[in-house]
Order: sequence, then structure tokens, then C-alpha cells
Amino acid sequence: MQAEELQELAGLLKALGEVNRLSLVCKLCDCAAPQNAMCLCECCSVDPSGVSRHLKHLSQEGILHMEKQGRERNYSLNRAFVASRLRFLADKIDSEKEEP
Repeated sequence: MQAEELQELAGLLKALGEVNRLSLVCKLCDCAAPQNAMCLCECCSVDPSGVSRHLKHLSQEGILHMEKQGRERNYSLNRAFVASRLRFLADKIDSEKEEP
């Protein structure tokens, strides 16, 4: 793996490693349409400003897409990116040969 790929994967895993951010991602897995921060507050045990910070972090890592409509920001899961990165890691784990 290239250093850039490792850094990207580490950022993804770090972002998903926080329980509230993972809860947001799981919630968005079930959503067909983009959601605003207030709709997503129900799935976390943090206040709305905390949810907004988590959504910003997830967006910066490429995990979420953010669309701005006026003052409102709507978030959706970047399914292809997340799935491909996690699949890449899973395939790498599966392909390793055990030493005798």
C-alpha cells in the first residue's frame, strides 16, 4: 500500500471509530434521501452542535456528501467511497497468507 492510501484509510477508520460518528453513518445507511443535522440528532447522545461537528468531520474525510440549500445543510452517505475503502481493507486481510 502507498503512504497516501494508508493515510486515507487511517482517516476513514479513525472517523468511524467514534461511536457517535458511527451512529450517524449507520443512520444514513438507512436513508434514501439526504438528511439535515436536526433529523440526525435523534441517533446520537450529543447536542445539535456536537452532531454538526461530527457531520463536518465525516464530510472532511469523504464519508459524507454535504449539499447546502440556503442556510440548511443536507448530508448523505458517500456509499461508493466508504464501501470501496472498507472492501479494499477486507480483501487485503483475506489475501494475506498465514505463515507455517
